[in-house]
Amino acid sequence: MKKLVMVITLAVILAVGAAYADHPDGFGIGVQFGGNSYWGGYWSSGGALTLKIPSLPIFWAVNFAMGPSYMWLNLSGDYYLIDNRLIETLHWYLGVGGYVGIGMGNPLGLDFGARLPIGLSWQPLDLLEIYLQVVPSIGLGILPGIGLGGGLGGNLGIRLWF
Repeated sequence: MKKLVMVITLAVILAVGAAYADHPDGFGIGVQFGGNSYWGGYWSSGGALTLKIPSLPIFWAVNFAMGPSYMWLNLSGDYYLIDNRLIETLHWYLGVGGYVGIGMGNPLGLDFGARLPIGLSWQPLDLLEIYLQVVPSIGLGILPGIGLGGGLGGNLGIRLWF
């Protein structure tokens, strides 16, 4: 019964939603760690530097990933379509974005595509944000050959706001 009440309560909160965004308007910088499971059947993990510039509504990330025979550098930018509070310090977001990446190793790779970040963000202090996101993506690989790319990624990150 307790679980049912919790599920109903959460559903009401999500349905009603609060119209107030939790992310500050200032400068944000942080790190995130995570991985990607690509549609081609392989997995990579790595870290990223994240950046939010006050004058732009885009959350940027420079990702670095390694696999058994390669290194991958990726730049992504996300715009949050929805950024609603669930409770005082916890909110959820849904965005759209894009990425471009270059792979170095065997073989050389180049790709670009679209992202759909969906996440939870907790901001216990004005200065500190901790977030968890899932990011499905679809893209096009140009090197080593032309083909469909993308996959399902996830990140755990921490960001400082100034």
